[in-house]
Amino acid sequence: MKKILIVLPFVILFLFSCASSPDKGTTDGSSALQEPTDMRTAKNRAVDAMNKAKSIKADIAVKDDYNSALAVFNEAEKEAQAATNELATTNKYLEAERLFLAAYENARAKREEATKQLNKAKEDIHQVESDAEAFDKEQSEGTTQGGPAR
Repeated sequence: MKKILIVLPFVILFLFSCASSPDKGTTDGSSALQEPTDMRTAKNRAVDAMNKAKSIKADIAVKDDYNSALAVFNEAEKEAQAATNELATTNKYLEAERLFLAAYENARAKREEATKQLNKAKEDIHQVESDAEAFDKEQSEGTTQGGPAR
């Protein structure tokens, strides 16, 4: 029993120290895949995000969001050509990527909402057509039975 009481504080200390430590290979707890190590990787990610946003017409659907992302991307391009500060340029590319992905998500949400509204309108049109057919059928049956049409 004494051995357990002596070892128990060390086990508890070990458990708490392991649980609070960040993931291996990261500085802030985020995954290492999200932090590119060089400017070229950051630029490629920004370009991929730009193409993803363009693929659903974010440049039209959420023009302001897309143009903001494009402005940051263009600033990064200018800094890359000047070759002044690679870290700052990398951060600009990462910011552009984040903005392009936000534009993509906003455009996707608008597209989903528009699709829902379009489907609702189609259902409403179908319902009106069905009601009109039923009304026409009712009217034609009423006139063939000799009753006055209303």
